[in-house]
Amino acid sequence: MQRFVNDPDDLVDETVAGFIKAHRDLVAKDPMNPRVVVSRFAPQDGRVGIVTGGGSGHEPAFIGYAGRNMVDAVAVGELFSSPTAKSFADAIRAADGGAGVAVLYGNYAGDNMNVRMASDMVAAEGIEVATVVANDDVCSAPPEERAKRRGVAGEIFMWKIGGAKAAMGGTLSEVQAAAQRAIDACRSIGVGLGPCTLPAVGHPNFQIQAGTMEVGIGHHGEPGTRVEPLKPADEVADEMLRIILDDQDLAEGTEVAVLVSGLGATPVNELYVLYDRIEVGLECAGLRVHRAFVGNYFTSLEMIGATLTVMALDDELKELLDVECAAPGMTVHGPAVQATVRSTGQRRATTAAKDQGRTTRAPEAAATPRLNLRNASGIVQDLANVIVANKAYLSEIDGLIGDGDHGINMAKGFGRASERVSGKDLSLHDAFMVLSDVLMSEIGGSMGPLYGFMFRNMALAVEDRNAVDAEGFSVMLKAGLAGVRTTGSASVGDKTLMDCLVPAVEAFDASRAKGFTEALTDMTGAAERGRDSTVDMVARLGRASRLGERSRGVLDAGATSCCLILTALGASVAGRLETA
Repeated sequence: MQRFVNDPDDLVDETVAGFIKAHRDLVAKDPMNPRVVVSRFAPQDGRVGIVTGGGSGHEPAFIGYAGRNMVDAVAVGELFSSPTAKSFADAIRAADGGAGVAVLYGNYAGDNMNVRMASDMVAAEGIEVATVVANDDVCSAPPEERAKRRGVAGEIFMWKIGGAKAAMGGTLSEVQAAAQRAIDACRSIGVGLGPCTLPAVGHPNFQIQAGTMEVGIGHHGEPGTRVEPLKPADEVADEMLRIILDDQDLAEGTEVAVLVSGLGATPVNELYVLYDRIEVGLECAGLRVHRAFVGNYFTSLEMIGATLTVMALDDELKELLDVECAAPGMTVHGPAVQATVRSTGQRRATTAAKDQGRTTRAPEAAATPRLNLRNASGIVQDLANVIVANKAYLSEIDGLIGDGDHGINMAKGFGRASERVSGKDLSLHDAFMVLSDVLMSEIGGSMGPLYGFMFRNMALAVEDRNAVDAEGFSVMLKAGLAGVRTTGSASVGDKTLMDCLVPAVEAFDASRAKGFTEALTDMTGAAERGRDSTVDMVARLGRASRLGERSRGVLDAGATSCCLILTALGASVAGRLETA
């Protein structure tokens, strides 16, 4: 056995370590459990979390499907072994944004047992869990016993659909239903040409004789329906497709999604040879391919072989399949969720806005000095410059009690917004709306919707206004604070950005009678004191709250970024005040 292995017992941990480093822009290791991989975009307040998990050796499954609009957290098991109940439970906790968690996994005894145990463990913490069990492997049980079938590569479509539904603001029951419909619409089959070897064992645990192929093989080498003489690629493709279509009975004109995956040691060009014939067969059956995925999507160490998955599409499944996503194992370029994605907090904010008519509007300036709101996009650029300059600092702070991505994501969001307003003479309303859209749709995490709604409310407060004085600016700040409050649940003392934002807004309002410039100075001072107050606090919300007393003694990253934003806002506005 010739492998790139150190100690076989360390292979899984070393795999995860390398994977995290290679894809640090999309995933991170859970600080509480090294066997949990978490999307950089999770959890999101008010959004249903998506969790999966399984044995290692199937890369990019399972860890490769953590990312944006896909899986939020993955429990990692040993080679070909289910993750522990603790790892599943920790994955559920990591993905929980307050709207429940959908656990989407394969139909294997160990996974069924450990997911049930994990669900019981987190129930006591108030986390609602819904499950969908994949059973798409046609050859593992007859149609009348479909509940006994294994979950194989069809799980990928289940994750894709479930993640998209969650991203679009679906409730837990809606996400569960969409994922269930996806796996119900999937049929899969595998054909093996050569076995695989567990490094700790040193020899294959099954055999496929030269010149033969195993039809209906599982991802662990579970036996299929029969052993046949090896045939030319077109005949193999025809047989795989026939078995699937005989089980599905699809009406002519049905659109389908197709996934052809290698099992680890199959050259990719051979997978395309198979797909070429498969698409011809689908067209001959009166079916139309909407999307095709060909490559190593769900492997089995170095097994030689391929799997075919066909998912029948209806209008909703087609729409969800096309939603853009980014994960190490799959990227789909399609419609961004943006305005259609609303977390529970965002839905609350939208409902509140409708109930109240709209965000409180700032009065037109009646006094001087005043801030001209036209051609004010430079304010957003000033904010972005400060955040980008402090990217490493914010990530360093976040890394002490979090996952270390706060500066990276903030810099990405503010930087992109700055690029989009650069060279344009936008009003403050329009510039803040650009910033809000980028933050909510592109940077992920909890900061995206929190800051996104803060700037959206601030924008709405000054819509159609030409200028604001200190009174109007105070109304704008209060609107921003209201946006954060309707999106999140934090209060002063929880060690969050609220410890900075609340006293800063209150300080400006209390000082505005002294003058616009003086109120901006007092706002900045209060923001700094609020930021510094978080050092002695114990986190009560978010990821850091799990650390208890260990979270004391460091600044909160959110409060720190909020202070940078308010300080830069104060300086930028002060430099633009007009006295005539």
